[in-house]
Amino acid sequence: MAREAGDSAGGARDPGAAVGAVGPNRAWALGLMGLGVVLGGLLVLWTAATAASGELRAGGVVFALILVAVLALPPLGVGYYLLRRSVVEERDTGRFEARRRLLESDRLFRQQAAADLRGIAERLSGQPSVAERLRELAATVESARRDETAWYEADPLADEDLPTLRRYEDALQAETDRLSDLAVRALQGEAGAAAALPASLDRWERTFRQREALLLRGRRGPAIAPEALLRARTPTRGAAALNALTLDDAVTVDFENYLVQGVLSYFAEGRTWHLYVLRSGSAERWLWGSPGGLTWAVLDPLPSPPAAGAPSVESDGAALALAESGSATVDVTTTAGAEQGVAVEYWRYSGPDRRMVWVERWPREVRAGAGRETLPDTIDVWPHAAPEP
Repeated sequence: MAREAGDSAGGARDPGAAVGAVGPNRAWALGLMGLGVVLGGLLVLWTAATAASGELRAGGVVFALILVAVLALPPLGVGYYLLRRSVVEERDTGRFEARRRLLESDRLFRQQAAADLRGIAERLSGQPSVAERLRELAATVESARRDETAWYEADPLADEDLPTLRRYEDALQAETDRLSDLAVRALQGEAGAAAALPASLDRWERTFRQREALLLRGRRGPAIAPEALLRARTPTRGAAALNALTLDDAVTVDFENYLVQGVLSYFAEGRTWHLYVLRSGSAERWLWGSPGGLTWAVLDPLPSPPAAGAPSVESDGAALALAESGSATVDVTTTAGAEQGVAVEYWRYSGPDRRMVWVERWPREVRAGAGRETLPDTIDVWPHAAPEP
């Protein structure tokens, strides 16, 4: 159904009026159905009383049925139709209101993001090129055009995309915080921080464009890197089970049983991947799954993590080269609670014999795990609740 923005030009309808119209429709429906029931009941009682007195003639029953059909069925039918229509209108109006609030939230988010970027630009006045790019980016974000009437008509954003939109905003906020931190370090004379500013700006702009594509056109970012798809083999039997892991599921790894006591969901540039914390008593291992679940690795936490950002690391006497690095936001779910949008930096190293090292820098610590890539069908999964048929 066509929907228009409440504050758009061109005769857009007021969403508040639509909400107010739902109540009378339902009231009319229930009133008409009640009237039909009362009329039908009275006619049935009149027929029964006439029959009991012996005054009901041969055509009396037929006449009573005709009266029921003429007097009781029309209000019942119209009331039922209005009731069904009111349910549809309530659903559509609720969706319209949710979309209107989403656009209001988007407007506030862009205003705050632009203000944050301008604030960082003011601090970097000593680096004219970076400061100018920050101001240009802030102007682009703040003045991003929204044809709200067309957006309501097209309704490009599916309900299942709303969590992804929130994760984009978490990623942008985390990158803004990282830009602010780099700006402070650059002002203190740290050469590496000044050199990292353009790359951080690139990530911010790329993430914002992906958010815009999702919000305005319903276009999702690449869940899996194209080069990873080209290298991927046909998924094995266990891939679907590993992708569906949740808290309190049991898994068997290398003939040892563990419980899933933590689920970390990473998000960066439209891609999502996971790390599962497995525990058995005091023993802990990590199960790392790449975007799309194309690659899996079983890792053991390292008590002494390597230096974050190192070009290479050593594991079991072998040198592992840096395969990828970047920043992401993480949704953490554990048996103790949950947290959303935590900003982290990560580095993944790979080497011979499928060796892998995963390093991540959290706000207050650096964590790392080392192990090997594995095939999904070598891990048994025991869901804590049976899947629905």
